[in-house]
Amino acid sequence: MSIRLRSILVIILTNLLIIFFSVFSGIFFIGENIRRSQETELMVVSDIADHFISSEIENLRLRVSMIISSLNQANSSQWQEILLSQKLEHGVFTGIAILDREEGIIVSCEEIQFPMEITREDFISIAYGGEITFSSTYPLQTGILSYIAGPLSDENDKLLIVSLSGMYFSDLVSTITIWDTGHIFMTDHEGNIIANIRENWVQSRLNFMRMAERDSAYSEVASVLRRVVDQETGTGYFSTDGVPRLCSFRPISGSNEGWSMGIIAPLPESPFRDIDRGLLIVGFVAIILSIVAAGIASAYVKKPFLEIASLKEEAERSSMYKSNFLANMSHEMRTPLNVIVGLTDLRMEDRDLSESVHGDLQKINSAGELLLGIVNDVLDISKIEAGKLELMPEIYNTAEMFNDIITLNMARMEGRKIQFLADINEDFPRELYGDELRVKQIFNNLLSNAFKYSKEGVIKLIVSSSPIDLNRIMLNATVSDTGIGIREEDMAKLFSEYNQVDTKANRKIEGTGLGLAITKRLVQSMKGKIEVDSVYGIGTTFSIWIEQGHVSDSIIGRETAEKIRNFNFINKKFNSASRLARSDLSHARVLVVDDFQTNLDVASGLLKKYKMKVDCAESGREALDLIRAGKPYYDAIFMDHMMPEMDGMEATSLIRELNTEYAKNIPIIALTANALVTNEQMFLDNGFNAFISKPIDLFRLDSVLKKWIPGKNP
Repeated sequence: MSIRLRSILVIILTNLLIIFFSVFSGIFFIGENIRRSQETELMVVSDIADHFISSEIENLRLRVSMIISSLNQANSSQWQEILLSQKLEHGVFTGIAILDREEGIIVSCEEIQFPMEITREDFISIAYGGEITFSSTYPLQTGILSYIAGPLSDENDKLLIVSLSGMYFSDLVSTITIWDTGHIFMTDHEGNIIANIRENWVQSRLNFMRMAERDSAYSEVASVLRRVVDQETGTGYFSTDGVPRLCSFRPISGSNEGWSMGIIAPLPESPFRDIDRGLLIVGFVAIILSIVAAGIASAYVKKPFLEIASLKEEAERSSMYKSNFLANMSHEMRTPLNVIVGLTDLRMEDRDLSESVHGDLQKINSAGELLLGIVNDVLDISKIEAGKLELMPEIYNTAEMFNDIITLNMARMEGRKIQFLADINEDFPRELYGDELRVKQIFNNLLSNAFKYSKEGVIKLIVSSSPIDLNRIMLNATVSDTGIGIREEDMAKLFSEYNQVDTKANRKIEGTGLGLAITKRLVQSMKGKIEVDSVYGIGTTFSIWIEQGHVSDSIIGRETAEKIRNFNFINKKFNSASRLARSDLSHARVLVVDDFQTNLDVASGLLKKYKMKVDCAESGREALDLIRAGKPYYDAIFMDHMMPEMDGMEATSLIRELNTEYAKNIPIIALTANALVTNEQMFLDNGFNAFISKPIDLFRLDSVLKKWIPGKNP
């Protein structure tokens, strides 16, 4: 897309935002007033219609009362003649009869349609009680009818029954029109439609509440109808056939039978609809004018946009080159590191090694770990810059964490006249909730910095905590040294990236200059802060405060704190590994997939410590063929990520697509040296069951094997 077209779009979109806001806010505020006006208008019409209907109900009662009066003034032998004459006088009635409580219809002017089961209806009981009352509508063979019943005053066991066309009130209300197609309806006390311009509604005694029980499409109209049946007065909104409608309703004041009436009017037919349309037309004209204005204005902003686009493309290229470089660098450096660390781990478990050989291997292993730390620093700062470094909190044991931190940093004392002191408060929580790996990284970075810049003297670690609330604590720590200190003019750039302060004096000190920059970002990500106090030539003190989750009130206690102070620690890396309680997996067979032979040797060597059978494949395609064949049967696959021709992701996906129970359920564990993308969730989302990074950590490997390959205790 050209720069000019982009600028036109920006201007148009900005104008559209302004226009839409103006038009729709106008429609909203005007619409609210329109809504109230529409409701008021329909309620006025409802009142008029109620008066009209109630007058007709009263007129019908009066007619029935006149017939009853004539019958009461005559003897029973004259009833037949009176009924015939009254039928002629009151033509609205389709039939007139006298009902005896015991004998049924005893006199009629002509054969009246009056099924005897109707005598059990409530309106008959009310009429025997002394009132002139109306029935609902009843569908009969010849059509739909309704009835009016009234008692003969001298004959408590006899009623006058007159029948009306079931469409009588429908014909009455059809004379009232609302907007274009709006209409009036009447309901009985059960919600059945007894009058409406739509004849099929009346003939079928339509009841939207019953329809809603079968079809949720009628839920809205049913909710309004419930209010009608409950004899409420008000308005409601619903949609039918995709058309929004307004309904006003009220009880029929002239009815004693619980009848109600309402008016339904489609909102698109409202006389106020043109107001909205007018505002929309104004908005449309404004949009056209904004497009013209944008075309003119874009000519003046094209040049700076071209420059911005050029800079953006250059930045994107640089970012892509950097990402590719870091990915390749990570893979290429971690691959040989996996060999260095992995093979030395294997050899150091050999109890027959001489002390000098074991020491040399330990130094090689430590050098590999140091180089791995440098690689991780570069990758971490890249993730932080990209906003992709995420914390992974879990419950962790604080005593074990401090043990690991002290164990690692004790190795830095070799050959130096340095006294290392660690003071962990005995009231410090035994367990916390947080990202243990990143907390360790913060402490190790600060201690590493202290050891690097101190040739002799004292390095001290002090750790304590204080509660924030019931769910959080503040971890407070200081790392002080008696090293060379920091010049005042260098304090401002202390936490900058790829930078070492006082480089002339510190040119022999190893490091990338990233440790403190990463430490500050990690502390901030844990809602904490870091401060530094230094006197050049005297020493430096770093103080940190980081927020961690409170797990329980259990503390590490005096005994554990004293052991840490006295460095009564277990060297996990070099001692505990040799005593690692490995499960007996001699029954298991696994497949290791890697294109680098030495990596296969390292992984095989580590896995064979568990007495399992280990096969190797040098490509994803070879692994796919082995799983497709189904023989030999493997209990798990350890799959490298980056391989030529077919990488681990593609191979895993194709294995899962084989659609056999074996291929779908076999555990596949990712083994990758590409730490830039070692996001465990990414692998889990692509068919893997677990993830191990290179160089392979012995304890991580042991944890994965225990979870995915059931074994026997040795």
